[in-house]
Amino acid sequence: MTGTKFGSQLYYLHSYDFFRKKVIAASKENWDSLWLPDHLTGIGGGLIDDFLSVWALFGAMAELVKGKSFGTAVTDPHRIHPAVLAQLCTSIDHLTEGNFILGIGAGEAMNLKAYSIPWRHALSKMRESINLMKKFWNEGRDVSFVGQHYNAVKAVLLPKPVSKIPVWIAANSPKTLRLTGEVADGWMPVGIDLNTYQSKKQQIVKVLEEKGRDLEKFSFGVFQFTYINDDEKKIKQKILGSKFELLLNPDRIKELGYWKDEYEELYVETTGYKSEDLNILKIDRDDVARFDISKLMPIAQEIPDDLIRESMMIGTKEEIIKRIRKYVEAGANHFIFSSTNGASSKNAPFTYWDASRIISEEIIPLFKNSNV
Repeated sequence: MTGTKFGSQLYYLHSYDFFRKKVIAASKENWDSLWLPDHLTGIGGGLIDDFLSVWALFGAMAELVKGKSFGTAVTDPHRIHPAVLAQLCTSIDHLTEGNFILGIGAGEAMNLKAYSIPWRHALSKMRESINLMKKFWNEGRDVSFVGQHYNAVKAVLLPKPVSKIPVWIAANSPKTLRLTGEVADGWMPVGIDLNTYQSKKQQIVKVLEEKGRDLEKFSFGVFQFTYINDDEKKIKQKILGSKFELLLNPDRIKELGYWKDEYEELYVETTGYKSEDLNILKIDRDDVARFDISKLMPIAQEIPDDLIRESMMIGTKEEIIKRIRKYVEAGANHFIFSSTNGASSKNAPFTYWDASRIISEEIIPLFKNSNV
């Protein structure tokens, strides 16, 4: 398991000083990679709306942290032209001496809808964006490209990256999973359970094999929000919150095997959306604000607490270790954790700082140094 890597998503908020404190703390820990989300705002009902530019923050991080990879978790193909995005990635790649990973997904309505940023044809735009960026990185000069969404005629983008910039896709649907196997260098699904992970990983492997690509050079990531505690009452409170969030993602309820046909009418009545259309690419903060989610709580009550606990990184340190081991056995080789432990002292002895230290000092070494 010496190839297993661990990353921390520094989900910034409140102020640059607070973010800087998180960066400095993480720089002293055993993380292999540090990640940032690329947001304009948060989802409605959330507590976080303060987001500084991810690209400016990476520049600041490069002066504070050495020897760790940086990555986006994630950006999208809609807000920035691929030539500009390629240049931004190259710049961070140079600042980190060749240690940047571009994480990209189909997009989120919270970052698009209210700003009148077009997001139709997300899949084909993402394919073209990735292909054009790789063409810029590989060729540098006289780059020509003809696409449905983007074109280039003898364009120049220099300097080239220090090293190959890996592109990881946050894929979930069959079409994005196929795209991942065709053009990406890694996969970073968000918050899916082990059985779903294994099934979707196999879909990517099938495409990689079809295309004759080297599986050993492909990164299979796992992005999970984590919560560590030994207080059973607090763990159950966190599970309840996770169920609430799950209600906004009916596809996940279906994947977990707890969907019933009668739920469809309830979702349409409560949200105005069919379950198949209720996803982060279509709903934004205003949508969530008008939903009366309490009407959907009977659905959440049908889902066992143990199932949520087992499918997420929630629980004691020992539970987290067991779950990581299962993902490693399933072929995962790069974990990205976003801690949801509160940072203030009132959360002691399991503050954000404590949770990060526990993972760094008491969990990561187990997977680096032995056959846990």
